[in-house]
Amino acid sequence: MNNVILSAPLILEEGVFTSSIITLEEAKKWVKDNNPTNYSGHQTVLAVGIQPTTSRAVCTGYDVALVLKPLGRLEFGKEYTLDEVLKVGVQPMLIKKY
Repeated sequence: MNNVILSAPLILEEGVFTSSIITLEEAKKWVKDNNPTNYSGHQTVLAVGIQPTTSRAVCTGYDVALVLKPLGRLEFGKEYTLDEVLKVGVQPMLIKKY
């Protein structure tokens, strides 16, 4: 399976997709169990225990994607700590291709 972490809920190819909101604990477990490729340079990934990517790799498709949407505004270019990210809040979403 091609499991990824994205910065935004993107549909990158034709197909049938579903999305569901999950808890932060479920998102952490999903990351641990699925070893996804991280395409997100956003600080929100700190909430699931990984570092933002510094790679400019482009995701061209996936089977399952985790998106970590901030619940408030994050200042562009600012480096956030995990505590600051959690204070803003993060809403995890899984997008699955069928």
